[in-house]
Amino acid sequence: MRSAVCLLALAVACGSAPPKPVPDSTREAVEPMPDAGAKPANEPGGTAMGMADAGPETLGAKADAGSAADGGANLRDGSDAGVSEAVEQLPPAPPIPETPPFLPAVEESKDNPTTPEKVALGYQLFYDKRLSKDGSMSCESCHHPELAYTSGKATDAKVGGAMNKRNAPAMANAAYHQNGFYWDGRTPNMDAVCAAAWKGQLGVDPPDEVVKRLNAIPAYRAEFHRAFESDATAKNVPFALAAFLRALKTGNAPWDKYEQGDKKAVSREARRGSQVFQNARCTLCHVPPLYTDSQFHNVGIGFDKPEAQRDHGRMDATKDQADDGKFLTPSLRDVAKTAPYFHDGSATALSDAVDRMLAGGVKNPNLDPKLKRAKLSPRDRRALLAYLESLTGQVTFPKAPDLP
Repeated sequence: MRSAVCLLALAVACGSAPPKPVPDSTREAVEPMPDAGAKPANEPGGTAMGMADAGPETLGAKADAGSAADGGANLRDGSDAGVSEAVEQLPPAPPIPETPPFLPAVEESKDNPTTPEKVALGYQLFYDKRLSKDGSMSCESCHHPELAYTSGKATDAKVGGAMNKRNAPAMANAAYHQNGFYWDGRTPNMDAVCAAAWKGQLGVDPPDEVVKRLNAIPAYRAEFHRAFESDATAKNVPFALAAFLRALKTGNAPWDKYEQGDKKAVSREARRGSQVFQNARCTLCHVPPLYTDSQFHNVGIGFDKPEAQRDHGRMDATKDQADDGKFLTPSLRDVAKTAPYFHDGSATALSDAVDRMLAGGVKNPNLDPKLKRAKLSPRDRRALLAYLESLTGQVTFPKAPDLP
């Protein structure tokens, strides 16, 4: 799921206000995040870390998102004393990592409120290849934590070998999107995203065999009962993944520390780059503190290809000609780690992506009229790149978990 960064859409009009007011310099500072532990082996039974210990408080109570009617054995009826005992023997679910200061709250799902138990379960499922049809792929296969939860490739294969046509997007802070998910905004919420990816990317359609496989693993079955009071079902597997992704955030970048008062956190060149970023009107689309406006813009990427090879972006979802070539503005947080860039992965380096935006994108009939060519001196260009690199932060889940 990632697609590259529509960097520096130098003047595409924002259709919505920033998610939250921020300071004037380039907005929002972030406190250090908790240490999430040592790196584990990403295999069932491997040694690993748990979730970051964000403190004693946890969110919410358990939600009954799966039921006996979904195919699970409900603990309330006392029909499976063994499962009840297994649930009691589970270690407590770690607290949900705290949201970086000054970042907005993630909108909760009415049908699937986030709890520590769901997050802990979804964290494991995200990394587990047994979640796929043939056991060959996990969500992490295309979203690596060391690459800010992207894949490092232009496009990735699905289970079975078919290729995706768009770049896998960064997943940290993805839950903040306000106007739909994926590059074209076709999916309305994170719960639906996870259901679609489980079916399309991991090849689980229908899910019966994978659900049966999960319920045959005692530790997973106990965790599903703790989180959902039910066995694993076609409904609650995506719910667990979505809860994890709502807790997957990034912040505490050097620039955030600088804005919070640490004047040694960034270089003088990066400070100059912040002014270049603002003067070039990059903030019209890359709005701090999330560095996205959650809108869709045409900057012309791919329009230099023959018509038959063009990706029409949001128009594929809305069928509206006015949306031709529009793609979601990606966040610039962690952008230095997320190459290759743009929805097609066509820019292999951050400097390449910056140059394309400074050139005013690629001309086409639907090019955003506010995207204009910006001529920078070599010094200012270097400063701009230094500023973008200073937005590299820390994710709340930097390592793989233990798998049962």
